[in-house]
Amino acid sequence: MKKILFFVLLGLLGQSKVMAQSRSIKIKSEHFSDTSIKKILEEIQWKYGVKVEYDPELIPDKKTTVWIDNLDLKGILDLIIEKNDLDVIAEFVNPNVAKLISKADYINRKEENNTSLHDPTRYNFSLSGVIKDELSGETLPFATISVYNKSGIGSQTNVDGYFTILNVPSDTVLLQVSYVGYLKKVIRLTPQSNIEDFLIELKEDSHDLEEITVTANKTEMVQANQVVGMIKMTPRNIAKLPNVGEKDPFRAFQLMPGVSASNESSSGLYVRGGTPDQTLVLYDGFTVYNVDHLFGFFSAFNYNAIKDIQLYKGGFDARFGGRISAVAEITGKDGNSKEFNAGADLSLLSASGFVETPIGDKVTFLAAARRSYRGALYTKIFDKFTAEEEETQTGGFGGGPAGGFGGGRFGGNNLQTSEKASTYFYDLNAKLTFRPTRKDVFSLSFFNGTDNMDNSTQTSFSGFGPFQNAGLDLGSSTNDLSNWGNTGASLKWSRQWSNKLYSNTLVSFSDFFSHRDNSRNISIVRGDSTINNKLGRFETNGLSDISFKSDWEWKVGANNQFEFGTMITQNAIQFNYTQNDTVTILDRDDQGILSSFYLQDRLKVINGKLELIPGIRLNHFDVTSKVYLEPRLTFNYMLNDKLKLKGGGGVYNQFIKQINREDISQGNRNFWILANGESLPVTQSKHLIIGAAYELKDYLVDVEFYQKKNTGITEYSLRFVPDVNAGGPPGPDGPRGGGLSVEETFFNGNETIKGMDLLLQKKFGKYTGWLGYTLSEAVREIDAFSDRPYYSDQDVRHQFKAVGSYSVKKWDLAATFIYSTGRPYTSIIGAYDLTLLDGTSKTFTNPSDKNANRFDDYHRMDVSATYNFKHGSIGLSVFNLYNRTNVWYKRFEIIEESDVSVLQTTDVTYLGITPNLSLSFRLK
Repeated sequence: MKKILFFVLLGLLGQSKVMAQSRSIKIKSEHFSDTSIKKILEEIQWKYGVKVEYDPELIPDKKTTVWIDNLDLKGILDLIIEKNDLDVIAEFVNPNVAKLISKADYINRKEENNTSLHDPTRYNFSLSGVIKDELSGETLPFATISVYNKSGIGSQTNVDGYFTILNVPSDTVLLQVSYVGYLKKVIRLTPQSNIEDFLIELKEDSHDLEEITVTANKTEMVQANQVVGMIKMTPRNIAKLPNVGEKDPFRAFQLMPGVSASNESSSGLYVRGGTPDQTLVLYDGFTVYNVDHLFGFFSAFNYNAIKDIQLYKGGFDARFGGRISAVAEITGKDGNSKEFNAGADLSLLSASGFVETPIGDKVTFLAAARRSYRGALYTKIFDKFTAEEEETQTGGFGGGPAGGFGGGRFGGNNLQTSEKASTYFYDLNAKLTFRPTRKDVFSLSFFNGTDNMDNSTQTSFSGFGPFQNAGLDLGSSTNDLSNWGNTGASLKWSRQWSNKLYSNTLVSFSDFFSHRDNSRNISIVRGDSTINNKLGRFETNGLSDISFKSDWEWKVGANNQFEFGTMITQNAIQFNYTQNDTVTILDRDDQGILSSFYLQDRLKVINGKLELIPGIRLNHFDVTSKVYLEPRLTFNYMLNDKLKLKGGGGVYNQFIKQINREDISQGNRNFWILANGESLPVTQSKHLIIGAAYELKDYLVDVEFYQKKNTGITEYSLRFVPDVNAGGPPGPDGPRGGGLSVEETFFNGNETIKGMDLLLQKKFGKYTGWLGYTLSEAVREIDAFSDRPYYSDQDVRHQFKAVGSYSVKKWDLAATFIYSTGRPYTSIIGAYDLTLLDGTSKTFTNPSDKNANRFDDYHRMDVSATYNFKHGSIGLSVFNLYNRTNVWYKRFEIIEESDVSVLQTTDVTYLGITPNLSLSFRLK
């Protein structure tokens, strides 16, 4: 009886507890003045025993004022949400326990759980369509689409935004769609859906989004886990990052692990120990050979004209060839297909603008232009790159600037000199796209990026000083002229032959040019007699590329896609280097044809968990009359829904290369040249990559280990030129011996690069960012420079990068921090004079062992704040916030003091603290 009574009482207590939980707790009167929302939620939970669960990132850090008068928890939360326009929904476990979730997640979950109102009518069919931007109608390349909760059933859009999914289970399934920089979307098919031309439109992540419908408010700033070694960004994400005057896609990539960021004088991509020329840069299918402006400080790509950028850091598949390190694939915008739009950007460095418009129903057009102007920021950068270089003429070693620009100011003796400095850069982009049918796309794309510099001077005097009574008139002009750039264009035809067969055929040309005139003209006039002397150096480098290529994709089945294609490229490269208008140091005019064919298979096995991409590329190079075989293989294996193993490897060959010249005081540091298989061997690299990725809902941990073995690495040096004249300077083991011709100043060897890239990324939320770390080593063996291995110029042992972006209301706040250990350099340990055969004397320097020294560690922090309004944004960024003094290169000078030669060393530094203002405006 006692036991029965006990259980009855226990049941009554439990029932009373349940009734208490189901009874709403009301707050009679409470006032919160200028209090944070999170603090209000904490107070009411602590005081009244209610419970509110939420993700802190969903609640903004803002203060509000709230009067509570006889409200239950639902009324309080409704009041706070409505008053502060929060993008959340309150779900209740019971009247006193609630959970706050985002509106988008609530709607998506509701859609996912909602069964179709229709019965399916089609099963195991093929779904084809296109994914576009909701506002502009731009197609979105390389977007991901899959059947919800069906592993392995999905696809990726091609470069024109088209996709095909085979074996879709039914016409009532859910599809989930994602594209970096855009809000994710969930869509339900219906029996009425057009399965042959299914249109999906995504909304770009922005600050002026109103109510979100059937989307998830989660966008990634950068995507780094699709395939081995790949990084993906979009222009809007680039604009969020701190910059020095320009929104620069290549500088943004330099913030990722595996891409060097410590060389401020190069916007080129030093990827995993490679040099910029070893990275294939494609813009709408044609190769771009010059990728920078303003002596390498900015890339030549206008972000207003860019739709998508993908960087493959290594192990890239057989579709790509001709480079041994990396691939940067840039897709240009087609133009707005729905309405006219225009915009402009203004910074302390340049002004740019764009227009885009539909022309009828089937044609779109886009044009973008940018030009620098000589403002405070431009002048600061220009002076840093030119004034310092003028003082390096007596040096020649030390890892200096990428070109001997700015030298050549002569004279003195208080002569009157007039100087009209003129320097600027500009770039142009244009694209015309024609879609005659839903299966065909024709596009014509054009690009030009050019830099011009004229720092020349004019001097004249008559009867001056010792010439007063001699009747002599002297005139002097100093030419300091440089211009360089790249022009390219492509005509492409893409066709969807069926839901299983797609082709992309392209004809393109690209033209690189670089001209340098650093000379002095002296004229002496006496009566009717005139004597002219011209001293200095003249340099011209030109490269033309005419290509045809055709790429095909054939979906054999849901888990099998063949890709194959062919490419033919004709290159013509000229390089001429002359001194004093008479002495030709180097003169080359080379031509070659490279013919390539590739075949690869994208294969999914083990229920879609393992993706294999085996491939092979065949190259025939007519200069060497040889066939170069390049096997490739990459894989991804999903151990579970969070952990993935990945890897890749292959053989890569490079037939044109930019030679690294050691004697930087004598002109441009690098020049393009064609391999000949003898003194200029074809460069080859063998890649091996293995890694893993662990991905949670909002976080990613990604690690990759890599090794590259390169052969046919070439450097060019005039260090041994005296050998031609008189036996040459003594080396470390005595005289080097004479008879060495200038043509033989190309030195070849091997290189081994190994390292690790680690990425820790927070992908979603108001705060996003990543931490990146790279451990690497790059070692070269070139016998002419050292009898033992030495570190490559681009060897950096440790690199650490931190990137953070915080979005709150209409503000984007961002900060980046970069740290790297010092780069190697060759110092000068002495100098001597040598009398040449023509009787003139020339000073030569004795270098230390190759790259035996290292600069100090490099580090800096950049910050930015951007305010976004309906039609644009205004931003402030600060480069090198704490004004760190980072060494660019060392300048060596021989100073004569009392018949004693003294070696003077000066550290030439990068930019100090540099602020910049920017303004962007868009009609739409």
